[in-house]
Amino acid sequence: MRLYIFNPDTDLALANGKGNYTPTQKVRQMINDLALLPLWYAKSGSFVLVDQISDQDYLEEMNKLFKLGIKLLAVSELGSLQGSVEICPWGWNQSFRNMLGRAGIDHNYLPDDAELEAHRQLSQRKVVGELLHLFENVPDFCGFSLNLTNTKECDLFFNQMRDRGGVVFKEPWSSSGKGLLWCRDELNMRDRNWCQRVIGDEGYVTAMPIYNKVQDFAMEFFVGEAAVSFLGYSLFNTDHKGFYKGNALLGNEEIERCLTNYVPKVSLDRTLQMVEGFLAQKGYKGCVGVDMMICREAGEMRIHPCVEINYRATMGYVARVLKDNYLSDDAQGWFMIQHFRTHEELVCFVEENKVKAPLHIQQGRIHSGFLPLVPVLRSTLNLAYIEVS
Repeated sequence: MRLYIFNPDTDLALANGKGNYTPTQKVRQMINDLALLPLWYAKSGSFVLVDQISDQDYLEEMNKLFKLGIKLLAVSELGSLQGSVEICPWGWNQSFRNMLGRAGIDHNYLPDDAELEAHRQLSQRKVVGELLHLFENVPDFCGFSLNLTNTKECDLFFNQMRDRGGVVFKEPWSSSGKGLLWCRDELNMRDRNWCQRVIGDEGYVTAMPIYNKVQDFAMEFFVGEAAVSFLGYSLFNTDHKGFYKGNALLGNEEIERCLTNYVPKVSLDRTLQMVEGFLAQKGYKGCVGVDMMICREAGEMRIHPCVEINYRATMGYVARVLKDNYLSDDAQGWFMIQHFRTHEELVCFVEENKVKAPLHIQQGRIHSGFLPLVPVLRSTLNLAYIEVS
């Protein structure tokens, strides 16, 4: 059997680097609220893990509408599993592995310490520089990063980059716009203290110039035993601080047409070929999302081929599956994750959008409308949803 688990805090656990990481209450809330998100990318016949089964009605409705063929499994039932099991988490880390072991999963179905440490090292931002190095001096590309080990190096790099837009400093392990320090006009004492703390805790801080971004996008891959498969593009939005806002639900060819308004297709093809070759050499198996940008650099449009490498599932991967498997060919829209201050605010948002944009399904695929992708329970504060037109 296949068991899918949504653990979006995996990057935080990797940063912790220990087997006893405990998420904050806010992160725990998000994990619980969005636990059923794997419904939409799990293989038919699989199970999705939840703390406790309190969302069966929503599952039955989605199974009926879309023939998902998915069942739920409570954490308390893990110890009673019979036969072989393939664990499919959002991402692997030591703390998560230990939790599954304590809950009763046979250690034969879990990665060992050496595998997890190799994955942790591969997931750090230092690896971004290795990929960017392959694109140095290649026409139509931009982008580089440095790994700095003291605040004098941070000062020097910022002074070099001040006149071209500034610097973004990044913790070695973080995601979705977290763990970033944007310094556009100055590097003040608070900023230096931030860099010093990260360097002291994790050994270095990654620094990149702030580019004149035109469009965020990503390439989504699955690395198997024999080959790297390109799953398609992801077109997404972030705010001015890099926080994830949502993914466009567009066909792969539509996204490529959007990108080729800025850069030649041959450059996109070269990016794909070089990234595939890079991923094939790393010994990792599973989903990978490589975040990229179209930038205006020296008066020209260029591809920044690696802002982040995510050795795990990504929201871009979810969006790709949603568009390809659940939307009508001519339908498009947005996949969003939104946090609400109160449960009442969330419920009001859902009810208003259900009235404003009722769900319209044709031949088992969404033609238009609003659909929550997770159940709304009594304490839900985070919502994954799609708006389709």
